[in-house]
Amino acid sequence: MKTEEDFWACSVCKSINQRRSDRCYSCHTPRAVAGASLAEVAMTPPGPSTAPLPVAVPYRSSESRAVIATVATVLFILSGAVALWVFWSIGELRLNDKGVEADQLLAQRLPVLAATPALGIVALVSYAAWISRVVENMPAMGLGYSRVSPTLAFIEPLIPGFNLIAMPARMFEVLTKLESGLLGQALLGIAILLVATPLLVYTIVIRASILVASTFERAFLGSIGSMIISACLGVALLIGLVVMWQIEGLCRARTERSQSAPTAA
Repeated sequence: MKTEEDFWACSVCKSINQRRSDRCYSCHTPRAVAGASLAEVAMTPPGPSTAPLPVAVPYRSSESRAVIATVATVLFILSGAVALWVFWSIGELRLNDKGVEADQLLAQRLPVLAATPALGIVALVSYAAWISRVVENMPAMGLGYSRVSPTLAFIEPLIPGFNLIAMPARMFEVLTKLESGLLGQALLGIAILLVATPLLVYTIVIRASILVASTFERAFLGSIGSMIISACLGVALLIGLVVMWQIEGLCRARTERSQSAPTAA
């Protein structure tokens, strides 16, 4: 049988949480910041607390991290475009029985091909550092707490596959907290479609081509499909950068308002 010791109450929103929960299920405030006993919360007036939101970490600008993420992402897009052109050129040479020339081009462009995945990792890590700082700053900006901790916000983008869901989801959450309107959310929706739709169509076309197309035709379709997917991914990443800087602008404006409020009073 469970007792009061099996639960804890959130001093911010008065919600009751199980002992194993590290965050309030309702407002996501960490237990370490707002945890209280049921008796303590029962003695306070009903309804949400009017006290200032507990802040564990002071506000620290995320703008420098946004700059690094932007530069790394743009370099990754450019490097990916060059790598795609190299693979296309090598494929054409091999189809024309020019294996020696293809090997020479591959050897010459190998540093560029190796740089592309490395730049992709740098871009992911720099984005992860940026979104982690934004999540960390949310309480200091009066936005409440995120569904995840800053540490988990950093880890999410680095998990292959899962990051396709986690990255837009975290940006959606921040935009909602900042009351940004529909523009940023619509842009993220377009970016998601630009990534998911070509991949789905490409998979269907390649599977169907196995039954009706020759080896040459399948190779040609694969090359065209790779170019389309890469182009759509590049546009989606650029849209993500636009949303990133929209978030930065909203965070900066909110911080400036909060800093000027005591002076105006």
